[in-house]
Amino acid sequence: MSAAAARTAPALPGADTPYHLALAGEKRRIGRGILAIVLLNAGLLGFGAAAAQLGAQVDVLVGREGAGSGDRQLTPTVMAFAYASSALLIPWSMLIQRWLYGVRGSSLHSVAAAFRPAVLGRAVLFLGPLWAVWMTVLAVLEPSAVGTWSTADLLLMFLVSVLVVPLQSAGEEYGYRGLVFRVAASWGRGRRSALVLGVVVSTVLFAAIHLSTDVWINVQYLAVGAAFALITWRTGGLETTVVLHAANNVFALLLLAVLHTDLGASADRSAGVGSVVYVIPVVLLAVVTAVIWRRTRPAA
Repeated sequence: MSAAAARTAPALPGADTPYHLALAGEKRRIGRGILAIVLLNAGLLGFGAAAAQLGAQVDVLVGREGAGSGDRQLTPTVMAFAYASSALLIPWSMLIQRWLYGVRGSSLHSVAAAFRPAVLGRAVLFLGPLWAVWMTVLAVLEPSAVGTWSTADLLLMFLVSVLVVPLQSAGEEYGYRGLVFRVAASWGRGRRSALVLGVVVSTVLFAAIHLSTDVWINVQYLAVGAAFALITWRTGGLETTVVLHAANNVFALLLLAVLHTDLGASADRSAGVGSVVYVIPVVLLAVVTAVIWRRTRPAA
């Protein structure tokens, strides 16, 4: 590589750099970090709004009853486009990191600057079944109202669950446990303060984007955000949290279809919807995080 090319090529963090410190430097660059977070959330909202419009137009084209009436319906088609839009956070987060910090987008995968199949496989093997059991228990303890489903909608929901939702889950991980976690950590003056800032900021923003006014649901989101940030730090990458996030969302959607749950009711996050049942995943996440913490050692 020529000297000129070396100067312009995006950098990679050192192999011994902890995941969350990949953007840290002599200057804290708080303004740049705020811009990165604003751009990330603008992408989330912009992609989502465009996707919702496209989904609604598809419903009109296929002649879905009530489509185009002005009432915003939550249908499998709209959900398919919405989940696909969240997957766009993967390249969007990489682009923001490269543009504002000059660090290669591939470093968001892990400290190895690659998505590690072995880490992914272990997470699928051990954590996937655990989350399937938990989601089934939740469906029993918190039954939802039944809606009307056509065969086409059931098939679409199955395809979306297994093909699109894992990418949607990964998109949120790359955005919040990847980019936001690193950006906020770069504001700390020391390793400990960097970790605390990264965990707190990414956790609060992750809970905020779900727009829930229910105390129990927000407790769950905060627990997920904190646990996933700590797991990302300890494992040095996003593979494990992508699996946990995807397992939660995939099994949730599959159960919606199997139980013919009313989609509008399932998306309700208003005050009073949640219950003490949501403490169960908080405890479960604490145990999983503790086990991973004990079995891993982040870069010094």
